[in-house]
Amino acid sequence: MKPFYLIVALIFYSQTLIAQVIQHQEKLIEHIKDHNFRKIHRQFDENLSKNVSVLFLKKSLNALEKAIGSYQSHGKTEIVKSSKNIEYITPLYFKKGCLIMGSSLNDDGRLSKFYLKKKSYTLPPYGQGLSYYKEDLTIESGPYKLPGEIIYPIRASQKLPLFIFVHGSGPNDRYESDGLIKVFKDMYLGLVSQGIACMVYDKRTFVYHKQFDSLQYTLWDETVEDAINAFKLAKMKTEIDTNQIFIIGHSQGGYALPLILKGCNGVKGGVSMAGCARPLDVLLEYQYKYLTALDGKVSMAEKLFLKKEQKKIDFIRSDQFQSSPPYLKALNYWPSEFWKNIKSYQPVEELKALDCPILFLQGDRDYQVTDEDLKLWKSACLEKKEWSFISYPKLNHRFIEGEGKPTPWEYLNGGNIPLYVSEDIVKWMMVLD
Repeated sequence: MKPFYLIVALIFYSQTLIAQVIQHQEKLIEHIKDHNFRKIHRQFDENLSKNVSVLFLKKSLNALEKAIGSYQSHGKTEIVKSSKNIEYITPLYFKKGCLIMGSSLNDDGRLSKFYLKKKSYTLPPYGQGLSYYKEDLTIESGPYKLPGEIIYPIRASQKLPLFIFVHGSGPNDRYESDGLIKVFKDMYLGLVSQGIACMVYDKRTFVYHKQFDSLQYTLWDETVEDAINAFKLAKMKTEIDTNQIFIIGHSQGGYALPLILKGCNGVKGGVSMAGCARPLDVLLEYQYKYLTALDGKVSMAEKLFLKKEQKKIDFIRSDQFQSSPPYLKALNYWPSEFWKNIKSYQPVEELKALDCPILFLQGDRDYQVTDEDLKLWKSACLEKKEWSFISYPKLNHRFIEGEGKPTPWEYLNGGNIPLYVSEDIVKWMMVLD
């Protein structure tokens, strides 16, 4: 057995070595931030120095920054050991994406390996090796045709329950992709792994984004109508138990969930994932103030931004707005017709009027849709006994785990939705009558 003082010494040495390596990574990051390619090159060993020039470093990083914007921050350094060497990996967050910086040191402490590469979405553990099959489909709403798919578990021997996914705000694809995160893909893999079928489709403003950039439209046009038509199409599928069809709405999809369920005759129930209950102008007002104060101070540029956006918010709240001429981007990306249409919309009251079970899921680290929204949904809970609520301490708006104060930068690090989210949905579904 090793003496106690030797163990302590080994631990101290190990921690000191790790600290030195992380400090080394920090210096590399500073050089990248400052575009000091010569200082990076001076740390190369002889072999790397021969194969990679200063000019190549400069051109490579400039090309990457042109695609993903300027450097913003970085994450924790991980140490990956193999039989050949030890590699140090640090995520670097840029304005429009994330790069992985990897390096290895030789015995002299010089760089024997150095690279920057784009990070990509990875399948969650529960989706790796999972057997399922897809059926391509098209959801039709008048002139609009939206491609999508139903994902079926292969082992099914009877008709299956089905969950239909409805997107949040913005022009989302069928997987609700956001950089390295695919909310709906993770969710359907989790549900399919438990024997549940799922339907996803590309959002209307994604497929017809150029057209909608110059159109007046409403919440019905952007979200509700297509979700109802997806439900109608699902009811025609012979593999689906048409008495067990559910709607899952994320963010804006949860906000629109009452209107969607109202139009889906025979729907079993709904799931609201971070569904907004407050008026959208109130939500945006909160988000703008939160984001501009994240670093503890509000710059002059941020003050001007807040003043400009507050003027828009005050205008759409005014009596003059209803009779005003049309604006393409009255507030956020939504046109004036959208804002006029939701002026009197009260999602909590609309949902209370429906007779179907609802499950509300909320991440405690969500700065976009917060506990204030959950409290509003809960305010109707005593009247609606079939409503259920689950809060997750570690999850953000995309239902990815994290720690500390939530920021938009953490989305750039990617991640997968924990399996326990889809497991909770299935548990809730199984106890319904």
